Amino acid sequence: MQRMTGLLICCVGLLASTTIVSAEMTESSAERFAGAYFYDIVMDHIQGDDPANYHMTDSENITFGPLLETYIPSSSCYKTGEMCTFVPTKEYVATVFQDDEPVNVLGTYEQSANTYAFSTFGSDKETPKALMNVKGDLVKYTEESAWFDYDGDMLTALTSNSKQMISGDAISTEAFQVLLVEEHESIEGNAEEGMMDGADGYSDEEESNKPTSSTNRLIGFAVLAILPFGYWFLKRRKAT
Repeated sequence: MQRMTGLLICCVGLLASTTIVSAEMTESSAERFAGAYFYDIVMDHIQGDDPANYHMTDSENITFGPLLETYIPSSSCYKTGEMCTFVPTKEYVATVFQDDEPVNVLGTYEQSANTYAFSTFGSDKETPKALMNVKGDLVKYTEESAWFDYDGDMLTALTSNSKQMISGDAISTEAFQVLLVEEHESIEGNAEEGMMDGADGYSDEEESNKPTSSTNRLIGFAVLAILPFGYWFLKRRKAT
């Protein structure tokens, strides 16, 4: 137990130190962050990692597509009888081009009011090219890794995952809502069954293990919390 607590304290300390590093690489807008850091982020991966892991070569001819703000379904989309709308996430993504070929996706998000930081770098081979075809709002459905082009009425599938999710090339907002409601109800039903099964199998031994499980969960949360700052932490170490 003492070892676990010590590990948790170390994780929190590392989180605090890497937070300082990430704070050094922020800008007041998504456009400013992209202009200041996007190229350097890509070059760090090309020079410091195996570029093949990012569908790239060692070429330094890097350019970017336009920044696209991402949207997600609002809570109303999961409720029957309510109007389904899509809300901005305050994350912006852009296609990364290498030698004029779309190879990856890079993003920035609003970390706090008027402060933008690095959010993501990495995608499958299909998405970078798909993002070039967006004419309306870029809708992301994270659960299925699906991307859609939303024109205010219809959602057009941009990737094969999107087409598989809706069983077609496009879907109306109303039909998309029905799909989300059905999926949400199915997930809730499975969760309730799991809770009942867990209650039936609950034992004194499990009760005695609860403190350890809670500690493990805290450690897990701390480790997950520091992952977004890992890139910046390694960047500082490499610089020194």
